[in-house]
Amino acid sequence: MISRMPLAKQCSEMSLEYETVQLPYEGKPEQALLAYYESLNYIGISTEGIGIFTVLKSLMLDKLAQYNSFNDRADACTRYLEAQLTILKDKAEEIIMSIPSVSRKRYISNYHEIISDPFIASEYPELSMEFAIAMYDAVDTDVYIAVAKKVAEDPYTYRNGWPDLTLIKEDEVLFIEVKTNDKLHESQLITIPTMRDIMLFPFRVCRITK
Repeated sequence: MISRMPLAKQCSEMSLEYETVQLPYEGKPEQALLAYYESLNYIGISTEGIGIFTVLKSLMLDKLAQYNSFNDRADACTRYLEAQLTILKDKAEEIIMSIPSVSRKRYISNYHEIISDPFIASEYPELSMEFAIAMYDAVDTDVYIAVAKKVAEDPYTYRNGWPDLTLIKEDEVLFIEVKTNDKLHESQLITIPTMRDIMLFPFRVCRITK
């Protein structure tokens, strides 16, 4: 089984680009690799799936708020997207298909509203406006619709397994899973190939050594 293979073999079996990078660092290796890419003029975050899920929530926020169980827009801002898509399963198609009608300006306003919440700001300080704008400009609306539809099929499965880093430079988007000694987890073996096939952006694994 692929879950039992060494990391390099897992990547080979999944046709995932695999590289080893030597970086001097203190603390988390994800932060070290993020700093490295930022030095190459990438915009990025190291919050696994939180970045893409917050972008999706921003694109769908008005409909999520319209159908919020508590009639509470603030709840729609702070409640995890996987929970909302589960609760509003019967409305998921309508919510997702509202994405094309959301202007860039409205999306940016919604994203700002979400990250301005004290809980979100405290838990996910990397969710910057710079990241939001870069993601909107780099990824086509049709891709976000396709990702949202796949997530809605099984929200609590696809909330997990996203690579650590999401990086953007102009129209280039990279998703990078950072490893030191461990292998790809079961959730990553599910989510990474699924979302790579939908998004058509590079997904890669980077093993960090000191």
